[in-house]
Amino acid sequence: MKSFSFFVLLNVLILFAYAQDQTLPAAATCELTFALQQGSTCTPCQQALFKHNPLDSSFLETKKPPSDKCLFTNFLFYHISVNDPSSNGINLDSPDIPKLTLAFDQACADTANNACSESDSKNAYTEVANACDVEVNKYISDNGTGTGETNISSVGGRAIVTMIKYYIAIPTRDNFCLKINDQYCSVKSFEQSSQNTSTSNTNTINGLSCEDECNKQSYKNLLSYQSSHPPDARNLQKVFIGKNNQLASYEARCPNMTSIIANNFKSDGQKLTHQFYNFSGIILISLVGFIYTTFM
Repeated sequence: MKSFSFFVLLNVLILFAYAQDQTLPAAATCELTFALQQGSTCTPCQQALFKHNPLDSSFLETKKPPSDKCLFTNFLFYHISVNDPSSNGINLDSPDIPKLTLAFDQACADTANNACSESDSKNAYTEVANACDVEVNKYISDNGTGTGETNISSVGGRAIVTMIKYYIAIPTRDNFCLKINDQYCSVKSFEQSSQNTSTSNTNTINGLSCEDECNKQSYKNLLSYQSSHPPDARNLQKVFIGKNNQLASYEARCPNMTSIIANNFKSDGQKLTHQFYNFSGIILISLVGFIYTTFM
């Protein structure tokens, strides 16, 4: 079982493995990025994905820091590569904890002080959601969604992954940089994972007990962010379900811990707000308010 941070990091490893297989120059154009035939131009969706590109691994070639502060894992991999140029990545079976901790120190410092603002995150996923409406809906029609196994080799699949990564950019950074007892929870997850690779206990996440403070705080961070920032783009709402929703992943694996936290987190007023905090609820509440103020 995987904690939120470990789950995301494993997915990023897969994304970077894919990106590094593409023999593209560091300053690739949109057309080169999508391997279009000469004379063809990128669609609006491809242009949006080129602009907001979590798959960009050019920093591995240039050895220059990434520019998009919303993509925390890019900074993490940049510092891993700079600190250990001979390494091809993280040895998941026996991670070098001091080097990994140093990379976290540097990446967390680079992205500190709200380097990725809420507007930065929202502007990115909203632009992709709008520009890639046709591609996302075609992908959903052909493949479904919410499985956590989106195929990024297609434009629609890549758009889905990009929307999700930008939507959860802020809590991703918060959870990666979360420390308990002066140790990064993510590093602790790696240590536990390397020691408990054969565990099948459903009451653990990546070898850590559901009652471990790291898992509790990570869940609280996600719950707080998603409650105050519910998916507000139509295409994001469609894809941010099932295994794509990390809250659901926590709740499925640690039902007792998460239900207690969720119940304590929401006051009676918050429960009502959360229940109606979607487009239909907002429309209904606005309509009632309009009728009341106009005709009463």
